[in-house]
Amino acid sequence: MVKHVVMDLKNLDIKVSGLELVEPPKLSFKVVIELDKKMEKGTEKDPLLQQEFHAAASEVLEQTKTTIERKCKVFDQAFVQMVNKGASDKDMQKQLKGLNDAIKNDVKVAEKGAELAAQKAWSDLQKKKKEWSKFKIKVAVSIAGTLAGLAVSIAAMATSPFSGGAGAAFAIIGFIKSGVTLAKDVGKLAINIEQSKVILVKNLAVVEKAASNPALNATNEVSAAVFQEFLGVSQPSVKTVEEAADTLKAKYAQMIVKMHDLSKTLAKILKEQDKLKKEFLTEVGKKLKKHPIKDKRAQLVMISKALDTALAKNYETVQNAIDRIQIMYGETRSWADKIKDLMKRVKALTIKDPKALKVFREALKFAALGLSPIDGNSIATGTKDLALGVGGAVGGYAYDKITSKALDGTVFDAA
Repeated sequence: MVKHVVMDLKNLDIKVSGLELVEPPKLSFKVVIELDKKMEKGTEKDPLLQQEFHAAASEVLEQTKTTIERKCKVFDQAFVQMVNKGASDKDMQKQLKGLNDAIKNDVKVAEKGAELAAQKAWSDLQKKKKEWSKFKIKVAVSIAGTLAGLAVSIAAMATSPFSGGAGAAFAIIGFIKSGVTLAKDVGKLAINIEQSKVILVKNLAVVEKAASNPALNATNEVSAAVFQEFLGVSQPSVKTVEEAADTLKAKYAQMIVKMHDLSKTLAKILKEQDKLKKEFLTEVGKKLKKHPIKDKRAQLVMISKALDTALAKNYETVQNAIDRIQIMYGETRSWADKIKDLMKRVKALTIKDPKALKVFREALKFAALGLSPIDGNSIATGTKDLALGVGGAVGGYAYDKITSKALDGTVFDAA
């Protein structure tokens, strides 16, 4: 037998237009005809023989390429849909295996088809050349193909859970809890300050009355004056006045610090919210870079706007709380002058200079007239509302809810 190579193509590209994910395989196609030795002379150079065998093999090759191209298109569309729906790595692998199994089957069919086509071509040639009718041939067809692949890795395409900004969302919830606690503390201090102020004023009223009586000795009798009609305190004295004053000053100082801390904590929430958005969109950008969708910019803009919408109410709630605490802080700072006036009156009770004491007694006649009320109830109510408002934003910062709203209707929407 003499071998005649009809076709020997290596790494033949399967070219398919419009594919987004699938990388088609390459084919190596070889067809060899074994001729009877008695036919050897002249047959290998016979144009008719070569043409018929080559034409038969080429037809099978083109049919095989067309079949594989169609399969690649169908599977490519399936892959894109799977990616858009967040298919798991396991499902993607299974689909890819299905494509390659189908191609392997096409190769087997092509091998048999090429063999039959060559045999048919030989039969047709025998009819044209009677002298070949008594000879037989052997046909050997081998088709080798690489595996079809994907333009990017399955792990990159399969939509893994988002985590960008999750740390910021967690931090925000912590800041909200701290903010609620601080708001409650401010409210309690406001009430305590008002109560302390009431106690101080009542003590002052008693002791100042004693101090204004010329018949009493300022250094002795005033400090031990007793007025049973004074509600809640049986023995108002310079000492009780000083203790009430110290309590008032301490509570006020604490309140100012707490209000500062609350304002800074609320500002941190907005800062972390910006961080959340930045980190989340950075991750979106990275995923889009690997994603097969063509208009990546449109997707990024859509997600960014949806994220702003998802965070807008939270931002408004926190910003309103910041505005309110600033207003309350301004109101609270106005108490400083009132407290200073009270402290002057407390200090005046320890005056030992008779001349200064006389001036002090005259001033007492007008002291009560200029004292404005400290409205701790107003601050307490305001901080209570603020705490409820900020606390209510906790649910709005749940990471899964934020990301779900941001990704709704996009290529990353797993719904």
